[in-house]
Amino acid sequence: MLHKTKAIVLHHVNYGESSIIVTLYTKDQGRITCMVNSVRSRKPKFPATLFQPLTMLELDYYYRQNRDIHRIKEVNCSFYYLTVPYNFSKNAIALFLAEVLYLVLREEESNPYLFDFLNLALQILDTNETNIATYHHWFMIQLSRYLGFFPSDYVTDQTGSEMQAFTGMNASMQNSLLKLVHSSEAIPVLSLTHSERNQLLERIIRHFSLHVDGFSRLRSYSVLQEVFDIRGQKN
Repeated sequence: MLHKTKAIVLHHVNYGESSIIVTLYTKDQGRITCMVNSVRSRKPKFPATLFQPLTMLELDYYYRQNRDIHRIKEVNCSFYYLTVPYNFSKNAIALFLAEVLYLVLREEESNPYLFDFLNLALQILDTNETNIATYHHWFMIQLSRYLGFFPSDYVTDQTGSEMQAFTGMNASMQNSLLKLVHSSEAIPVLSLTHSERNQLLERIIRHFSLHVDGFSRLRSYSVLQEVFDIRGQKN
């Protein structure tokens, strides 16, 4: 059956001499895997750039129930990033968040509210030029809202096991977490030192680890740290 949907690229791997297998998060079917033939040939039907992580797509694909891999018929980019590919910090954030999403988005069922959040949030990353150093903090906290472990109870209860990743923080980090929790549509200004930003992100990652099986230390996190450590030294 031919399906038309919007999708976000999570990951891809090479297959054979010229094909790739791409993992997508779609608005209508949740997470799916598709084969794309001849992407790495001299005259590809679809350019390989369409399948870079976090690319937003519109596609027609053949969906077959009980099949693990589907086939794409047509695909186009639905939003062209103007800054993410060329901004060192934003590119590092995108790499990091693509890995986060690949690990946490596992359901093969529709969640249009989550998809719409991701679609908007990625456009914010591309168009926003302020508070970039804490964008990924905001993104992950807001993402947890849709995954079922949003730390909203932190305001009134700091003792529950669900909140253990956030216990023992200083006042600046506590206030920053509350801003992240309550700011659903814009990246808040956080009064944190470079060291405190790193510590808060570590706690957010730990929060995810406590709720998502297999969410171990992220490979792309070291790249993100290096980028913002350099920025921190310059500030």
